Amino acid sequence: MIRLAVVVEGETEEAFVTGVLRPHLMEFGIEAVPILIANGRRKGGGGDVHVDILISDLIDALNEGEYSAATSLVDFYGFRDKGDWTAEQLEGFILDEIRRKRNNNPPVRPYIQMHEFEGLLFSNPEAFDVIRRRGAGPDIAGLRQVRDEFGTAEDINDSPNGAPSKRIERLVRGYRKRIDGIAVAKEIGIEGIADECPRFRGWLEWMKALAENPA
Repeated sequence: MIRLAVVVEGETEEAFVTGVLRPHLMEFGIEAVPILIANGRRKGGGGDVHVDILISDLIDALNEGEYSAATSLVDFYGFRDKGDWTAEQLEGFILDEIRRKRNNNPPVRPYIQMHEFEGLLFSNPEAFDVIRRRGAGPDIAGLRQVRDEFGTAEDINDSPNGAPSKRIERLVRGYRKRIDGIAVAKEIGIEGIADECPRFRGWLEWMKALAENPA
């Protein structure tokens, strides 16, 4: 069994790894273990994501000895010191710094989600119907309209008020991020998300490949 450390931004991402990603990867002999980013642990909840902190946490996970590989699941939208970099540039810089500090090429993949975790839920707006019985009132047609305005679910974000989470809050009455968001993600399924989200699909393929090329 390959143990994979996943440094996450907050409690929602932690629940996603535990409840949705881990069961899928277990089929491939990979146990994904979420680790709340250092700032989040200090705050007792969601964390501020900074380049140096993410680099440090990924290196610490690799150094602990109980993990075969390490990766991350953090939002590009809330990255504190991204400057003018793209998500890909940030990922590349973080990977280069980890290689430089460790003086090797470790099994690590910094992954920065575009733009928020909630963007993944637009992979299948109809899946929001699963939370209707939980008391939430989703506007499925409104969610579908948002999705259809963008090339992929990962592209949904054009302003602070247009972030995926803000759109969902306006269109789903009584929405509870951690509970309902995870329920919708489970309804869509990992492969369903990957089919609609190219960057997420690339990340998933890297994780699955760990089983074929264990460290």
